[in-house]
Amino acid sequence: MARYRMMYAKKDAAKYISHLDLIRAFERAARRAGLPMAFTQGFNPHPKLTFAAPLAVGIAGEAEFADMELNEDIPAAVVAQSLAAALPEGLQVIEVRQVAQSAPALMAMVDHAAYTARAMLSNPPQKEKLKNIIEGFLDKPQIIIQRLNKKGETRECDIKPGIFALSAQMNDDIIELETVLKTGSSGNIRIEELIAALMEHSGLETKGNFILSRKSLSPAGRDAEGTLW
Repeated sequence: MARYRMMYAKKDAAKYISHLDLIRAFERAARRAGLPMAFTQGFNPHPKLTFAAPLAVGIAGEAEFADMELNEDIPAAVVAQSLAAALPEGLQVIEVRQVAQSAPALMAMVDHAAYTARAMLSNPPQKEKLKNIIEGFLDKPQIIIQRLNKKGETRECDIKPGIFALSAQMNDDIIELETVLKTGSSGNIRIEELIAALMEHSGLETKGNFILSRKSLSPAGRDAEGTLW
């Protein structure tokens, strides 16, 4: 049995598929490619295919990660080529590497994610005002948002400890945000939560929705793309 770590992109029309459909797309691609997938044991076996951190529908992913186990030891380049030829449009295999069976689980490794967000503003601020907006937002002692729990109950949550970086710039009337947020099994801040809180704080108004993209996923203490290898 061999374990493979895949870096892939989820863009264009593919960014609108759910996480469950993403799993199915990779499973179907592996079957079409003739890759000998390993399955779990038990009454309802399923492929040994795990993803680092689910993406919300509508958010593109530029450097996402997933692990797949095969019953045979196949060169990683062959696995990459086989999947790339079988995946639907919008899902792109960037690289595949074989990793040890003892390697930590991806979900346990992920600690933070870098995002970009762009939108057109109806009231674009000057450079100095935008700088003051971001600084004032980050200087708040708490950034409280409302979340629904599994019971459908609303609770308050302070997302400030999970905001590791935030910057903004204007390009004519387009605001471009870059941020690094807490994510993974030990905690998660959604980019949509940050944007909603920032827009409420700033008084800025958009023409249409933000275009969102996750640039990278990283373990604690590291911020370069590809560090989940």
